[in-house]
Amino acid sequence: MPFRNPLALLGLLSIIPLIIIYLIRPRPKEIRFSATQFLREGEAERSAVLSRLINDPLFWVQLLVLCSLSVAAAGPFTVETGPASSHLVVVLDGSASMQASSPALQQIDPYLDKYQRISVVLAESMPLTVLSEGSPTEARNALLRLKPKAVSADLSSAMTLAGSLLAGEGGHMLVVSDFISWIGDDPDATRKILQADGRLSIVFADTYQGGDNLALVEAWDVPGPGYVNHTALVHNYGPARAVPITIRGPSGATASRTVQMAGGTDYYLSFTAYPGVNEISLDLEDAIAWDNRAYVYVPDLARKRVLYQGEEGPALAALRSLPNVQVETSGEFNGFDLIVVARNSSLDGKLNRYIDGGRVIFIASDQESPEYLPVRVTGEQAGPASLWVRSVGFAKGVHFDEIGLFRFPEAVSRKGSTTMIEANGQPILSYWRLGKGMVIYSGLEMDSDFYLRPEYPIFWYQMVNWITGVPDIMESNRRTGEMIHLGETAQVETPSTSLAASTLLLDEVGVYRFQGKAVAANIYDPKESSLQRKNGVDAGAFVGGSRETIVEKDLSNWIIALAALALLLELAIMQRRRET
Repeated sequence: MPFRNPLALLGLLSIIPLIIIYLIRPRPKEIRFSATQFLREGEAERSAVLSRLINDPLFWVQLLVLCSLSVAAAGPFTVETGPASSHLVVVLDGSASMQASSPALQQIDPYLDKYQRISVVLAESMPLTVLSEGSPTEARNALLRLKPKAVSADLSSAMTLAGSLLAGEGGHMLVVSDFISWIGDDPDATRKILQADGRLSIVFADTYQGGDNLALVEAWDVPGPGYVNHTALVHNYGPARAVPITIRGPSGATASRTVQMAGGTDYYLSFTAYPGVNEISLDLEDAIAWDNRAYVYVPDLARKRVLYQGEEGPALAALRSLPNVQVETSGEFNGFDLIVVARNSSLDGKLNRYIDGGRVIFIASDQESPEYLPVRVTGEQAGPASLWVRSVGFAKGVHFDEIGLFRFPEAVSRKGSTTMIEANGQPILSYWRLGKGMVIYSGLEMDSDFYLRPEYPIFWYQMVNWITGVPDIMESNRRTGEMIHLGETAQVETPSTSLAASTLLLDEVGVYRFQGKAVAANIYDPKESSLQRKNGVDAGAFVGGSRETIVEKDLSNWIIALAALALLLELAIMQRRRET
């Protein structure tokens, strides 16, 4: 007989103390005999203690209770073949075009009460299990909370996830979608693969109803000195109409125009976007609301003042080559956006006060290890070293595996720091936040060939922009459905709520703010906005018939019931003894 928790059988050792108690503390028995009665001597008799142990029914009842409870805790069960219980997995398309479809719950509701267990998988750019083996009521409540998002759906991946929920026993899958567009594999091909072994039966529920739509489908940015020339493409998927357009700048100033667009035509909208959040709005009602609005976030393109302290070297040359960066080698800390501390720089106490709200890049060399670093430098190590990227962060595009390190600092990460790159297990590039300030530690330049590589000035450009809050214009304007890895758990303000996350999925149109930065997300998906579908959908049908699977029958309840009966018997024996 198999057990789910065999270690619980160690509880059977509890019978040893029970036996010992009965051996060393036998209950005395009063025997009356006549004064003239002779006691027989010399006859071999069984020990009174052993006789008590064997003949006392209370001992056997207590032994049964201990054994039953130990075996029940071990989870005994039997395995046999039996019919599988009914299980339906609903795969719901959560893409933007579902906003123009018929209500999904109308398609799903007639199925729910026919099944004992319901699971729900939401198909977005990444599938998500919303409910696992709930009741029909729980399924209805979960489905009512689900709304389409401003993304495209990977229906195939969601179906594969749903198939894994049914892998053990088989069952039915209901895929609810408008089947206009998707990312990933063709859902019909995925259906054929999942149904190949005959254990799954999949039905497509079509919510498509079409509609007229007009959308912002693409955009381009050309940076200028302190501004961005932005061009947006508007496409009319419906009949001819007058399209009112409003452009709102960061200061709140607005500009409006009305454009006449024939059916199936494009209109290129160009304007100057200034630092901050710029908004484009198509002021009309159509099938999908998300693609009528777009946001353009322009980072602060003003020149950043950088103070370089220490010996001149490759880092100073790289800084001087950067656009929108003004490098100086002397001055008061508070007048600069960034301080770069290099070899032989003076450890001025004023820098400690500046760090609480400022930005510092520390280039490790032979100098002491100040307390404001995200690491504690304990010595040096000789190369060569293997670099391992833990979090690419601002260092995207740098081939760290090709950098030769001949000598590098030996360091230990401090609590609260984030290590981006390691060299032979030592933190070589890391950062942390001190109050409202930030410090980056770089040990990549103590003795290496990094400065000879073409990525070196790019590395400094990305690092300076990142620490001073000036991301690349392309990094500041994304498409919905993209994933951003923050490198640490941070508080994020989305267009609709606030949350703490280390990985951010852009599933709403609007502006996201985190770690002192902002990112605009727009749908820009012509396939999702078109609401046009060439072919119909083969719904299919659920295949009836019984299915068999391996069923485990738990025996614990029966053994617990036996223990309970034994306890009642023990109480009865003890009660009887008190009466006599």
